[in-house]
Amino acid sequence: MLILSRKKGETLIIKVGKELLKIKIVEDGPGNIKIGFDAPPEFKIYRGELYEEIVKENKNSININIEKIKDISKHIYGSLESEN
Repeated sequence: MLILSRKKGETLIIKVGKELLKIKIVEDGPGNIKIGFDAPPEFKIYRGELYEEIVKENKNSININIEKIKDISKHIYGSLESEN
């Protein structure tokens, strides 16, 4: 992990391919800071806890869909076997 110190008004720049993500310290106060992001629209920027929730929900969705597909396939194959 890279740890940097920045003061109000200072920036960080992250280059991904040809794209730049600029991060600026907008405000600092006791116990918190405000950060501004300047990035292309295709960059997705999430708070850590929100991103973790999105990943969790996506994994749950996949598991639920697999179980539904298994259940549906049992009904389809079961009905096809009874027709023969």
